[in-house]
Amino acid sequence: MKKIFIGIALLLVAFLLVAVFIHNLEYWSVVKWWSLNITTVGFLFLFFPTLKRYEDNGIVKLLFIPGKSYFKIIGVLIFLAILTLCYSISQQLALGLNEKIKGYYLNRKTIETTATVLGITKISFTLKTRFTQPFMIIEYVTDEGISRQGLDPKKYGYLRPAQKIQISYSKYHPSFFKVE
Repeated sequence: MKKIFIGIALLLVAFLLVAVFIHNLEYWSVVKWWSLNITTVGFLFLFFPTLKRYEDNGIVKLLFIPGKSYFKIIGVLIFLAILTLCYSISQQLALGLNEKIKGYYLNRKTIETTATVLGITKISFTLKTRFTQPFMIIEYVTDEGISRQGLDPKKYGYLRPAQKIQISYSKYHPSFFKVE
């Protein structure tokens, strides 16, 4: 039972990590990488004790028959499919919560400024650089210094490097911004 609680706690940590920090380009790749790994470990903590509890179930016995490697492969594939589905759902819920947090701060005290478009860059979120996410980078001056953040290039693909755009950012959390 202790392992199940640890698994749930790890899944909650991964969810909150994305919900609180994913909007900030500075932390984006670290948050993406850690949330994936913490979710995997948390799901393992949930999966194996649950599997042990239901080991007398006919389906569990079928998927993990000793000596039948094709059933073991099917069992691993089912586990990976469930893990992928849970990770995707968790990410979507966390991104939605991040948007609500962003909306909360942008409905409070905001400051309007001019941002400069720096261009498109690709940021890797795994140890290998094969998996990347493109961002349209903008730079703007805040009370805390210069901030660089990313926009979705599909939505803001019309912007060109060195172009000036008007944005509003939260006075209390300058990483929350919106294009005017």
